[in-house]
Amino acid sequence: MGKDSLFGHLLKGDAKKCFPFLENASSGGKDLICFLDEILFTAASIKYEKVNGIHPIMTINSIKNIIGDNKTKPSQPLLKYCIDLCSKHKIIDYNQKIDKQYSEITVPAVFVGTFEDAIQSGSWDEVEKMMSKIYYASDRSQSIIEIIADLGFQNIDMNGLMIFHLLRAFNFKQNKSHVWTYASCLINFLKKEPLPRPSKRKNINPLSLIKQISKQDNIEDIIKYSAVLRIWEGDYIRISSYQREISSWLHKRFSDRTEIDKKNDQLLSEDALKHHDFVKVAESIILKNSSTEQKSKDIIALDALRYLKNKNGYGAIYFHMKYLL
Repeated sequence: MGKDSLFGHLLKGDAKKCFPFLENASSGGKDLICFLDEILFTAASIKYEKVNGIHPIMTINSIKNIIGDNKTKPSQPLLKYCIDLCSKHKIIDYNQKIDKQYSEITVPAVFVGTFEDAIQSGSWDEVEKMMSKIYYASDRSQSIIEIIADLGFQNIDMNGLMIFHLLRAFNFKQNKSHVWTYASCLINFLKKEPLPRPSKRKNINPLSLIKQISKQDNIEDIIKYSAVLRIWEGDYIRISSYQREISSWLHKRFSDRTEIDKKNDQLLSEDALKHHDFVKVAESIILKNSSTEQKSKDIIALDALRYLKNKNGYGAIYFHMKYLL
């Protein structure tokens, strides 16, 4: 991206020069799409080293989803919050690094299976050496992102939510020039914890659990369920492997769960929920006097509940909206 771009200004730490892009995006249309594409790419470019933190791309992709409720007049406070969130972190131009590395030499071949074995074993030095070769040998195809995601799904509890948001962020525009940055972002995230071995497929479909999920009292599991359901129904090259790991995770998580008692835990009426504006709720979250980490948790939870409401009606979010309100 050029110097006079949202990414270019944030890369230099000059957030003030981003406001003309914000003003244009507030009118909706192509300017909004370009803004969201660039801010998601910027989030993927963040050098994020927290072991148990929430990567900004998860928060910003959730905001992108919520903004979709009113694309003709998008929320300026939410768009500005995306800029503020990115400006708090160091940003790396991953593309510049890879272009310099292989701009004038022939790229040697490497087998995908060897690359997968290196990720599985946590041989990160070898992964980095092979990754650029896979990237160029595949003509900078997004398949490298899906290869990495496939391995990452072997630990859904640790990686599933991040992989979902990263895949959705990339697929928003599927910009070929963004592939290397998104792949690098995901590899850096997976380095946090060793990967388990692949799981065995279970005879379970997430849609068959949706009514049961809506009655669970663990908001974290509901958020992860919302993410894996969206992955399950997505159009991905490696969807069969993704579904294998998701089915195994669902079987472990929800095959022996008890439901909460509606009579003792009625938080909101359905009539109240029907009038909720998710954009307004998101705006109220970012205005809270709480930490950035807590705001991110609440925004991501709101996005998950919004999806389940659209998928299964208000019952799916009945017991958890008060948590956010």
